[in-house]
Amino acid sequence: MKLVACRYAVVQFAPYRETGEFANAGVVLMCPETGYFDFKLQTRRTKRITDFFDELPRDFYVRAVKAMGGELLRVNQMVADAPNHGRADHLRHLFDSLIHPREAMVRFSAPRVVMTADPAAELEKQFDHYVKRIFVTPEPFEQVMEKRIKHLLATLSLAAPFGPQRVGDDVFYANFPLVQRQDDVLTKIIKPFRLNQDEPVDIYEHGDAWLQKIKRLRDRNLLPEAVLFAVKAPPQSDAKRHAAYNEIRSDLLKLDVQTVDEDADRLIADFAIN
Repeated sequence: MKLVACRYAVVQFAPYRETGEFANAGVVLMCPETGYFDFKLQTRRTKRITDFFDELPRDFYVRAVKAMGGELLRVNQMVADAPNHGRADHLRHLFDSLIHPREAMVRFSAPRVVMTADPAAELEKQFDHYVKRIFVTPEPFEQVMEKRIKHLLATLSLAAPFGPQRVGDDVFYANFPLVQRQDDVLTKIIKPFRLNQDEPVDIYEHGDAWLQKIKRLRDRNLLPEAVLFAVKAPPQSDAKRHAAYNEIRSDLLKLDVQTVDEDADRLIADFAIN
């Protein structure tokens, strides 16, 4: 695929001119060559930002970012209405005008340039980096679960060891951390599976991604009968998150995937041995 040059800037929430402190609140991205322009703002998971400026009420941030969203929607329309003649130069000027330094509560970082074949995916990537700060997680939660289960399996007398493996064919496959083979036959799979994310939508997104993988592998007869997901569930007291977890778990069962609590050592051991 052809790479195109895109320009992006980070949206910053800076309520105090006196200190210059800010929190990243979104990303805008434009590709003048193709006419692509879009943005993503943090309007849902606001706790990190409002905790940083804890003396401000939450709706103070929400109103400020909503106003910026309105401005960016107007820019989106201006991009759509840009003339064909000299379009790329026109869009570069429009982007520069948008992100120019301003004395405002919501402002922009200096522009950056990135080469990408998929501007929409690049926008998501930069948002994940600058706003969601995915890179700061020292060790993904499922890796911690995996280490604990590996330690458990190491104490058992097994017909064959479990190890990481790509399961599938040359058309579709998925990587699993704990796969058992006997005489070159795929016999069992154990997967640590986190479903206690902070928001119900994140539980659905993570769950749906793996449901689709399992369904496709099942439909192609690429999975063994014995598949176990060791699941980290949200607390029952959180009704919305627990409902999302229950729905994903129910859908896994429909695909003949056994589920147990991630700390149910005896059940995991029984599955691995028998």
